[in-house]
Amino acid sequence: MKELREQLEPLDWRYSAAIVGLEKYLTWLGDEATDWELKEDKLEYDANYIQKSKFAKFVEYSFPDEMHHLQIEELLQTPDLSDDQVSLVNSKMKANTILKKVFKKLSFDGENAEEILSLIEENREAITLETFRNKTNLYRNYCNTFQLFEDGKECCRLLGYYIDIPKKGKSISYNFNKANFHGTDMQVFDFIPFAFHGKRETMFINDNIELPCLVETNGRWAESVQKEKKDSEEEGKKLNTRQMFFKLLLESDTFITGDVEVIVKNPDQTFFETLYIRRDSLKILKSLEKSYKYLCFSIKEAENYWVDIQKEVTESILNFTLLDHLINYLLKKPDVNNYGYVINQLIKINIKIKGADKMDGAMKSAFKSAKTVVDKRENGSYKVPDNKLSSYNKKLTSAITFEDYDRFCKILLNLANYADESFSFAYDLFEDFEKNKEVAYTFVNALRRENTETVKEDKGGN
Repeated sequence: MKELREQLEPLDWRYSAAIVGLEKYLTWLGDEATDWELKEDKLEYDANYIQKSKFAKFVEYSFPDEMHHLQIEELLQTPDLSDDQVSLVNSKMKANTILKKVFKKLSFDGENAEEILSLIEENREAITLETFRNKTNLYRNYCNTFQLFEDGKECCRLLGYYIDIPKKGKSISYNFNKANFHGTDMQVFDFIPFAFHGKRETMFINDNIELPCLVETNGRWAESVQKEKKDSEEEGKKLNTRQMFFKLLLESDTFITGDVEVIVKNPDQTFFETLYIRRDSLKILKSLEKSYKYLCFSIKEAENYWVDIQKEVTESILNFTLLDHLINYLLKKPDVNNYGYVINQLIKINIKIKGADKMDGAMKSAFKSAKTVVDKRENGSYKVPDNKLSSYNKKLTSAITFEDYDRFCKILLNLANYADESFSFAYDLFEDFEKNKEVAYTFVNALRRENTETVKEDKGGN
């Protein structure tokens, strides 16, 4: 092997993502690039392999569905175009600024296909790079558009890392001296967009203990995304990046097996988000394999506001924060009966986050006591009529939501007297309510006559 001139090491996630993107590029070059090697701790390559013309062709190869000129070429190769197809060609010819510039006032009339194809071929590199640069889901989503294929600049080209040095360089520098500012930027960061995959949100998995493992993990993620996209098109379903990711995580024992950093890019945000998946979090997630699909829905609260249950649950698990806020939210819903099963799963997740594996005796007792109250009859009628049961449920929900634990216990005792039942689980609440809060949640959730174990899957959200 010849002496290689460049080495790229996974110093942080940016370098790891650049390695994944660059490895894809070098593999795509095939016989045109033979002097490179992916080692356990670095990627060695010849910098001469990185050329603008080849990079443009790689963009076409990687994002064919985003390239309007490729769609024009495909349409113009179709014999006997319909009026709708002719109209579509003309629409694509004006789809963005670079295409408007190339075609100027030219229109497709059904007879000038060769002229259009010739213009595309003459300007292919410029069309490809400008489309890649400016599309909101491509380079613009990740980097400062002015730095595409530029040498390393004073500050990093990635969004969230880039700053306007002339205006803000002094304020972020040590001792307000711009000479002390040190930024990291490399041309190979232009390969970072090729390492992210998803539907709207995109993800990169920084599983970089060994670089072959890093490439393999992100390759499996990319394949999974493509498969889910194809299946969704056939079935007419909406896709959710996080749902796809956690589905793969749950279904595979070899996809991710240890602590890992996941980088997320939302096109609505000018920064990258980081998710840390720890072994303990992974254990909890995998325990939800059978019930996870019931948590993948959103609830519409306003015209442009949705509560994403799946996102709330996964973020709580990843951050080891309890789901009390979500349980309280669902308990107060007017159609709470539709969410009984979901609430039950959230309670179980809370228990796992606290370090337990399953419902203890007190929780089983709370569930049984609630069902006894609900079903108890006297002289052919319910001992606790519907209106009374609903009133007690609302009062208990209000008390636990506002963390008025003394009031909760008083209402509970009042209900025990009214129903003429003994609640043995209550002693745990009297002793330490916060520690045994899931016992209280279990009782309230079960204190309904129509506690359906179904999920109302409101459609919408991302």
